[in-house]
Amino acid sequence: MALLPYVDESKASDKTREILGNTPRKLNVARMIANSETVFHNFSRLGNSLMTRAALSSKLREIAILRTAKLTGSVYEWTQHVPIASAAGVSEEQVAAMENWEDARCFDEAERLVLRLTDEVTRNVKGRRETVEALKRHLGAPELVELILSIGFWGMVARLLETTEVDLEEYAGKVNMLDRAARK
Repeated sequence: MALLPYVDESKASDKTREILGNTPRKLNVARMIANSETVFHNFSRLGNSLMTRAALSSKLREIAILRTAKLTGSVYEWTQHVPIASAAGVSEEQVAAMENWEDARCFDEAERLVLRLTDEVTRNVKGRRETVEALKRHLGAPELVELILSIGFWGMVARLLETTEVDLEEYAGKVNMLDRAARK
């Protein structure tokens, strides 16, 4: 059971109810963040931008999110993003290899660099210059900025999920809730 209550939608602003109503499912993470309406409105805009409008490929974004979930121990984030990652082209072998990706042969060079940068940024805040330089052979400046922001964004979400013990939804991991974002 979550350590904080989920937002009482009957007491929420029209804008908050609108945003919650526009999500594919009533996600508990959204209902938790909506306790702070000002933050929730801007959080939703940034999350939506990273999921649906970014230049970074959805496959690379989801690889970074799954690795972030592993590093932070966020079961909720992992469970919600496995089907999204699958729809984005992340293979079952890659999902299974997320824990020990360094030894896996199922990732190409760009994917390995994304995983390395995710490890560096999640563990040390700063990615190594060498990693960023190597990624520049595969990604332009917009994609690199979006990758770093994605690692930070889903790291922040994982911290909220774990600290407040947000409950997994009954359907979690069984459906792709953000199908349109995954197909980008």
